[in-house]
Amino acid sequence: MDLVQSSRKLISDMIQLAGSQMKLFLMDAETTPTVSCAFAQSEVMQKEVYIFDRIENKTSSENIKNLKCIVFVRPTAQNIERLVKELQDPRFSQYYLYFTNTINKYDVKRLAESDKNETVREVQEVFLDGIPLRKDLFTMNLNHIFDSSFNVKENEAERIKSGIIALLLQLRKAPAVRYQKTSSNCKKIADEVAQFIRRENGLFENAKSDTTLLVIERSQDIATPLLNQWTYEAMIHEMLTLTNNRCTCTDQSIVLSELHDDFFAKNIISNFGEIGQNIKALISEFQEKKHINKNLESIQDMKKFVEDYPQFKKISGTVSKHVTLVGELSNLIQKHNLLEISECEQTIVSEGDQNKCINKIRALLKNPKTREVDILRLVLLYAIRYEGTQNELESLYRQLGPHRSKIEQTVKALLSYGGSRRRPADLFGGQSTIDITKRFIKGLKGVENIYTQHSPYLKTIVEMCQRGRLDNYPLLSNDCDRMDNIILFIVGGATYEEAAFVRSLNERRAQGFGGPAVVLAGNCMLNTKS
Repeated sequence: MDLVQSSRKLISDMIQLAGSQMKLFLMDAETTPTVSCAFAQSEVMQKEVYIFDRIENKTSSENIKNLKCIVFVRPTAQNIERLVKELQDPRFSQYYLYFTNTINKYDVKRLAESDKNETVREVQEVFLDGIPLRKDLFTMNLNHIFDSSFNVKENEAERIKSGIIALLLQLRKAPAVRYQKTSSNCKKIADEVAQFIRRENGLFENAKSDTTLLVIERSQDIATPLLNQWTYEAMIHEMLTLTNNRCTCTDQSIVLSELHDDFFAKNIISNFGEIGQNIKALISEFQEKKHINKNLESIQDMKKFVEDYPQFKKISGTVSKHVTLVGELSNLIQKHNLLEISECEQTIVSEGDQNKCINKIRALLKNPKTREVDILRLVLLYAIRYEGTQNELESLYRQLGPHRSKIEQTVKALLSYGGSRRRPADLFGGQSTIDITKRFIKGLKGVENIYTQHSPYLKTIVEMCQRGRLDNYPLLSNDCDRMDNIILFIVGGATYEEAAFVRSLNERRAQGFGGPAVVLAGNCMLNTKS
């Protein structure tokens, strides 16, 4: 289940079907990041695609009859309307129409009727209706999906359903569909997905029944998105914000793709200490190559330099990019006292000594380096962890000064969404004798890294899935023949901490340790601010 490679194949097939001759690639706001996360622009240009445009842009009246036009858009009413107008007065010699999902017969008829000049050569549903951030990570960039009662809005629920269906068809899976029992949002979305699979069984004719689709909600674990992160990709998203594999750092736009950046691919889930050592090794390699390239004393030396130059230039760019990133992350950590804040967060979510937690928070609230966002995250984590201890929470509120009103409102909203009534009792570890003993032994032994003690609740869900203990996740369709794969869709957004856990699972599987392959998907990627 490699989302990036399957996306690349689908896009390559679109372009190849258009044949030779210069081509224009016409996309919409949602398919543009899909293509950019699967391919570098230079790669697409090698396939004779020389112009990229958005269907939302006001089209010029200039005809370019020597170009073929590949259209890759979502089958929305607005896009169909735009295509109808385009085909009525075509600017290009041929059109190849590809839709990310199912298109209804009425819209196909409208497109056919508008094609008076017979320029359309192909119309296909390609089922690529989301963004493949990584081979095991999928998002839809769909934010603000809830109404004031924390129900998923109707349009957003339909969009999520479409995205999940396309993901299943892209991976050729006919899964057992399960959902979080305590979430009406998950039940509604999972039910519609299961109904679609039954109704359109012809689309799933060649799909394998070796997968469990689990639709869960963010309300099960609202602690994970609030924590500072210490693995490379998660740190970048938490401190700088990653959008479609891009971030802005010191006024530079930086692309982070595991396809074209070997260092990033190898270090996505490395912790901050490891990153420093690996950057040092990368710089040493670069300096060694730079020294070799200085000694151009013969024609053979020059020839060798020319042959190696693209690789040398690539390493140079990689070094510059990651030194800039790690330097900025280090600056932010020191400037905002994030190590001490993170230690306090981990104490709250992993240890459970309430007096120790509240004393640490009080000390940090007095520290002038502590930002408002960090004050908010500490109070929120405390409120989630010790829900019901109103006196202690009130004593923290009195220390907040001008931030009090805003933080109190946020605490109230967050507890309404993901408080103890809406989340599993064992989010912070159960109260059974075994769980208490485990925490006691862990405390005696100490931990290797105090900043990464926390494990997302997703780990517990995957373990329950592997053991077949899914009583709280009812089945809406026939069970799978065998569970070789798990697709987890989080309604409300996934996090890069959860993505790191999934990646580590898949890496262990690739090394021969067994277990199902896991794909993590969500309507968006969360950090503390979002």
